Amino acid sequence: MNRDEVIAKWNSMNPQERNIWVAVKVMGKKKSPINYGWISSEGFDHYPKDYSTGMGAAWEVIQKMKDKGFSFTLGEASEKSGSVILGEANLGDQMCNFHIVTKNIFIHVFKETMPEAICLATLIAQGEGIEE
Repeated sequence: MNRDEVIAKWNSMNPQERNIWVAVKVMGKKKSPINYGWISSEGFDHYPKDYSTGMGAAWEVIQKMKDKGFSFTLGEASEKSGSVILGEANLGDQMCNFHIVTKNIFIHVFKETMPEAICLATLIAQGEGIEE
């Protein structure tokens, strides 16, 4: 999936569906074959962590990206931000950037909350085939 497809899918999902997507695509979990909306891990079915709305779980997503060689920056769109001036973000949107300078990979996302920005940026990276 390309960036636009990932964003469109994200926007069409509710938080529980987003958490499952992150759990499976990023964190390496599997969907439960028995319980809809659950994941299977270590022989048990359970709800996925709250990756898309909980900052604690979102930090685990950041760690996964760091393990793949990405560095990151987090921030907030401001009046001085070029992204706000250019209309890419709204004032106060949360920003997540993942990058690997040596491979010229740079992914950025603006969303209303930081966990959403982190998860969506990660899924865009995965969707573009950036697996290392």
